[in-house]
Amino acid sequence: MVTPRTRRLPMFVASLLGLMMIVAMLAGAALTAPSTTDDEIEPAACIGYCAYPRNAGKVFRWGRETWRDEFEVGAFPRRLWSSNRPKMLGQQHGMFTINAKPAMRKVVAWRNSPARAYGRWEARMRAVELGTRGRHYRFLWRLVPAGGTSCASKMITLASYRPGDRQVEGSVRTPGHNFTFDLSRDLRSRAWHAFAIEVTPRHISWFVDTRVVHTERRPAALHGYKLRPQFVMKGVRGKQMRRSRMQMDWVRHYSLDRPNARSIQAPRMLKRSYAKSC
Repeated sequence: MVTPRTRRLPMFVASLLGLMMIVAMLAGAALTAPSTTDDEIEPAACIGYCAYPRNAGKVFRWGRETWRDEFEVGAFPRRLWSSNRPKMLGQQHGMFTINAKPAMRKVVAWRNSPARAYGRWEARMRAVELGTRGRHYRFLWRLVPAGGTSCASKMITLASYRPGDRQVEGSVRTPGHNFTFDLSRDLRSRAWHAFAIEVTPRHISWFVDTRVVHTERRPAALHGYKLRPQFVMKGVRGKQMRRSRMQMDWVRHYSLDRPNARSIQAPRMLKRSYAKSC
């Protein structure tokens, strides 16, 4: 009895079929795997606040953003962001990056539009020092009136610190008044933190690393100006500063349409007088 010969596929055909099966399996896994966002991805060497979730918007369920700048793909959106030193602004490894050289007194960047009187703003940021000689820059993340004024009595500060400080500061200033707070954080160079704020006609709440830290309801703290985000690297006049950069992983704005999913009850600010006015 003659045993039938087994037909064998040519080697290249068998290899092609195997490759097609692997591709199909990977595609199926991609469809069934849980989706992730950039907030869930973090290099192993992250310092500062690196836990997930990293944004107050997710913890308090603020819903979809009215606008969001992620800086992940494409060129830096120069039509959206302006600066007193435009050449110092750029995009690096998915981060909004502001550079400052040792001789620079101040580098300021602000988002052109849209301005809002009320809402929720949040940014994840870090200060990076690239040198060891000279003074530390002060890094500020704040909201300023949209009219272009530099009036200090009309600003809200979400974060103000120098690398190596033990506490980050925040404040809201209105003519004649200064409401402030400070909070212990890891503020080393390259340490990440997320700072957010909720501004309504009846209160202002500050959030640091997804937790509400202060809620101020006193009328003297509420002003109703249309605000826009601003990031500042502030040096000391006449002094050499450390070459540094300020980086934002993302900057976002949310409306007040959705109520907070958690309580925003928190201590009020420390109230002081503020003599300067505009």
